Amino acid sequence: MKDKIRLAFIGTYPEVSEIFLEITSHMDHIHAIQVDASFEKAAALAKEMEPKLDAILSRGGTAEYIQNAVNIPVIYIPITPFDIVKAIHQLPQETRQVAIIHFHKNVFNIPEIETLYHIHIQEYLFKDYADIESSVYDAHKRGIRTVIGGAVAAQIAQKYDMQGYAVSAGYEAVARGIEEALQILQEKRKEQRRNAQLKAAFSALVEGIVIADENRRVVIYNPVAEKIFQRRYEVGSYLQEDVFDSCCQRIYELQERAEESHEIRRMGDGIYAVSHTPVKISGKFVGLVSRYEDVTKVQRLEQQIRKEIHAKGFVAKRTFSDISGGSPVLKNAVEMARLYASADSSILIEGESGTGKEFFAQSIHNSSSRRDGPFVAVNCTAIPENLLESELFGYEAGAFTGAKKEGKIGLFEMAHGGTLFLDEIGEIPEQLQASLLRVLQEREIMRVGGGRVIPIDVRIISATNRNLWKRAQEGSFRVDLFYRLNIFHLTIPPLREREGDIRILCEEFARRKGIVLSEYFYFAILPRFQLYTWPGNVRELESAMDRYILLRTIWNETGGDIDQQIDALLGGLQQTAAPASPQLPEGRDLKEMVEAVEREIARKTLEMCGGDQAAAAKRLGIGKTTLWRKLQTREGE
Repeated sequence: MKDKIRLAFIGTYPEVSEIFLEITSHMDHIHAIQVDASFEKAAALAKEMEPKLDAILSRGGTAEYIQNAVNIPVIYIPITPFDIVKAIHQLPQETRQVAIIHFHKNVFNIPEIETLYHIHIQEYLFKDYADIESSVYDAHKRGIRTVIGGAVAAQIAQKYDMQGYAVSAGYEAVARGIEEALQILQEKRKEQRRNAQLKAAFSALVEGIVIADENRRVVIYNPVAEKIFQRRYEVGSYLQEDVFDSCCQRIYELQERAEESHEIRRMGDGIYAVSHTPVKISGKFVGLVSRYEDVTKVQRLEQQIRKEIHAKGFVAKRTFSDISGGSPVLKNAVEMARLYASADSSILIEGESGTGKEFFAQSIHNSSSRRDGPFVAVNCTAIPENLLESELFGYEAGAFTGAKKEGKIGLFEMAHGGTLFLDEIGEIPEQLQASLLRVLQEREIMRVGGGRVIPIDVRIISATNRNLWKRAQEGSFRVDLFYRLNIFHLTIPPLREREGDIRILCEEFARRKGIVLSEYFYFAILPRFQLYTWPGNVRELESAMDRYILLRTIWNETGGDIDQQIDALLGGLQQTAAPASPQLPEGRDLKEMVEAVEREIARKTLEMCGGDQAAAAKRLGIGKTTLWRKLQTREGE
C-alpha cells in the first residue's frame, strides 16, 4: 500500500465509477477509491481525504469544486461529442427539441448535431448547482420536455415532469483520465525529487542564498540565510528591506540593464562578501540571486587548507643547528641569516651551486614568525617556461587547453601565511618578471584565466648562482624587481673558502652513515680533499663521501693507488683535483727532496688558483712571501 498510487473517483456517475474501478482493478500499482458525491459535498470530502490521496478524478462542476478545495492534482473527465451523440441517438424518434446542459468547459459542435438528427438543441452552460436548476427551469418555460446532462440535471428535470437523460463518459475517456493522472503524478514526483535535491544542495551550502522572482517574492531561502538575517521567509512571501537592500532595489529598477554587484557588508557580528546577480531569460529580467559569504569562515577554510598543504610536505625541515662548519665566513653567513629571519622582508641568497642556498632558506623560515606556515620551494628552471606562470599563480577551469576542469591552486596561494622559495630566480622569463613584481608590490595575485583578485601573505626568499645585479645591468633582469627581491642580501661562501670545514663535513657525513673514519682517510685522502677546489661545493663533497663509504670496503687502505682512489671519489674529475704525489728526485738529501715536493705543490696550487698568489698562499696556509720563496727554482734544476 505504501508504494501504490492512491487514486479516487468522486462523482455521481455510477457508470463512470464502474469503469474506473474496472480499469484500476487490473493495475497492481494503483489503490482505487470511489466516492459518491457532487459539488460542495464532494469538495468537503476531497479536502478531508487529501492526505491519503495522490490524485482525484471527477467530472464537470464537481471537478472544479474539488480543484478549488485541494492542493493535489484533479483530473477532469470530459463529456465528448460522441457521448452526446450516443445520448441523442437513444431518444424517441418524435423528439424534436432537446435541452443540453453541460459544464462550461465542454465544447460541442451543436449545429452539426442538429443537422445530423434534424432536431433543435437548446444549449445551457453551468458552473454550479444553481446554474443547472435555472437552466432546467428556462427549458421548461420554452416548452422543451427533454433534458440531456449530468446526473444532477436529469434529477432536476424529473421534478418538472421532463425526461432527463444522464450522459456518462465512456470507457475511453475514463482510461485517458487515469493515464493522464499517472503521467501528472510521475512528473510531480520527478519535480519533488529535483526540488528535494536542490533544497538539500542549497541547505548544505556554507553561504546564504536568497532567490527571488521578478515580483520580489521568495523562491529559495536557505537555512544559512535564516541565521544571517535571524528570520524565516516562506516561499512566495514578499522580501522585506532587511534582505532587499539598496543594491537589490537598483537591480530591480534597471532590470534588463542590471549587472552583477559585489560589496563587503558587516551584518550582525560577521563580515560578509555579498553579491547580487540578476537572472535573465532571453534577455528578460525574471529575478535575482543573492549570495552571502561569511569572510571569517572563508579564512578558517583557508587555514584548514594550509594545514593540509603543510601535511602534504610543504614544510621546512632544516634549521641553523643543522649547518655544519666552524669557519669564520660560514659563521658570519649564519649570523646574518639569523638576523634576517627576525624580519619579514624579501631575501636574495647568492651562492655557487651546491653551497646550501635552500638549506639556509629553510633555516630562515624555521627561525621566523612564519615557522608554522607552509614552506613552498620551486626551482624556476625545472618548470617549462610556458607553464611557470600557471604553476606560480594557479588557473581557473578551462583557462587553457589541457587545464584541469576544476582549475588549480598556485604556489603563491599554497604558500599563503608562510614562505615561497624561488630557486634559480635569475632564469625566470622576462614576461613573467612584471607579474612577479606586481605580486611583490600589491600582495595579491590573479589566477590565469580568472578575473578575481586574491590577496596573499607570503614572504619571498629567492636564490641564484649567478650575479643577478650584473644581469640587471645588462638588461636581462628587471632592475626594479631586483631591488624588490634584494631587500636583504645573503652570500653563501663556497667550500674552498671555508677553511677547516671540509674535515668537519666529512666527519658529519660519515657519522650520518654510522661509520668511523680510519687513519688512512685522515693521512691520505683528507689532505687531497683539502687541496681540491670543489666546484660542486658541499653537494659534491657529500657525493664523494658517499662513494668513499661504499668503496672503502674493497680498497687496500695500506698500499692502494691513492691517485686512482681520489679519481674514483671525485667522479672522474682527477684532473681538477689536487696535484698527484710529486716524484721524489734521486740523489738528493732529505732537505732537497722536501723543498722539491713543496715547490711542486706550490706550483700546482698556484695553477689551480689561476695565478692568484694571494689565493694560493691562503689555500696553503702560508704568506705570499713564503709562497714566492717556495716557487723559486734551485740552480741546476
